[in-house]
Amino acid sequence: MQYSTKGLKAGLLLSIAALALPATAQVKLGLIDMYGGGFAAQADAIRTGFQIAVDEANAAGGVKGDKFVLSTADMGISVEKAITEARRMILDDKMKFVTVGSHSGAAVALAELVKSQNTLGLGAFATTKRFTGEDGNPLTARGNLSTVEIGRIIAEHIKGMPNVRRIATIAPDFEFGKHFVEDFIAALKVVRPDIVIVRQEWPKFGAADFTPQATALQASQVEMIVSALFSGDLINFLKAAKDYDLFGGGAKLFTSGADLIKMAAIKDSIPEGTLVTVWYPFYAISNPENTRFIEEVRKRTNTYPVGSTVVGYVSGKMLTQAIMRAKNPADPQSVADAMTNLEFASPVGPVKVRGCDHMALYNFYVGAIKKEAGMPDGIGVTGVKAYNTTSYARSCEDIAKVRKR
Repeated sequence: MQYSTKGLKAGLLLSIAALALPATAQVKLGLIDMYGGGFAAQADAIRTGFQIAVDEANAAGGVKGDKFVLSTADMGISVEKAITEARRMILDDKMKFVTVGSHSGAAVALAELVKSQNTLGLGAFATTKRFTGEDGNPLTARGNLSTVEIGRIIAEHIKGMPNVRRIATIAPDFEFGKHFVEDFIAALKVVRPDIVIVRQEWPKFGAADFTPQATALQASQVEMIVSALFSGDLINFLKAAKDYDLFGGGAKLFTSGADLIKMAAIKDSIPEGTLVTVWYPFYAISNPENTRFIEEVRKRTNTYPVGSTVVGYVSGKMLTQAIMRAKNPADPQSVADAMTNLEFASPVGPVKVRGCDHMALYNFYVGAIKKEAGMPDGIGVTGVKAYNTTSYARSCEDIAKVRKR
């Protein structure tokens, strides 16, 4: 039997040519969040939304053919662990784009870190105003509103409730909670100076037992309790509130972020009619992006999206789109510059990123808890009202002033 040397030579040449071709480069993205304990569901939802945005960018060609790759790290609830992971991503994994998912304190620490590392720091859900405000810099950006906008929107909603004259607050005792209460009270003084803040409760972040807070609030004799508790903290507080019949005497609850996890987790403990802020009442929104996103989330998770999912998506979208449109996609400052006036469609309508602080502006919602069979898992929000954060955000002039302090 005879063999053709021409075929062997051709095959050898093709193999050598293939080895000579450079491997497809990766655009590495880091995401740090609380993937364990009572906040894992929220962190997982953020990651799902972020990954959908990454996959869409890759399907569109990535960065001149280079694909985005998302890597995650668990910080527990420790700011120190978050920064250790951020340093590893930046120094060891050579990442130029690092995102903190939920924790406001970790976001502020990241803002400080990126100043010296030529890295773009993105806050996904983290709502501390300091991240892109007081402690912000040209290399920080946010995919969510801050406590300033949340406080102003809640105050605006309460403005038309003349029977509410005495309010108590409850918020986790860390960065986000402190600013939530501070910004809410500041906004309330503008629109309803007659309202008195009777009591403030500051449970430890991640607390398991909210009995002391429930009993103290019960004795405060208020018409409304405004809460900044979320995820596991909200679940545990509502259990204690139910045990002590906190809302049986006429006090009404207004809680922020009821849909950061599935509301089925609070279905049996949250009173019907409770006022809530939500990021994503998908069942009350009608647009093609929303329909497509719901189906994509269902395919990946076999369930429906929550508010954290859409915030993760917006965060991933603004980052990947900015990298793809940047003059120099490998340069964090060039990517930050490309965020200015970036616009794209989302499940909650148009999103626009403004230039002065790289903050994504889009709809935020207020409504009342409704329990009925037609809602996801039998619970949802009715009387939904959209508030566009553009109308409630601090001005760019204010941002410039607080950054100079």
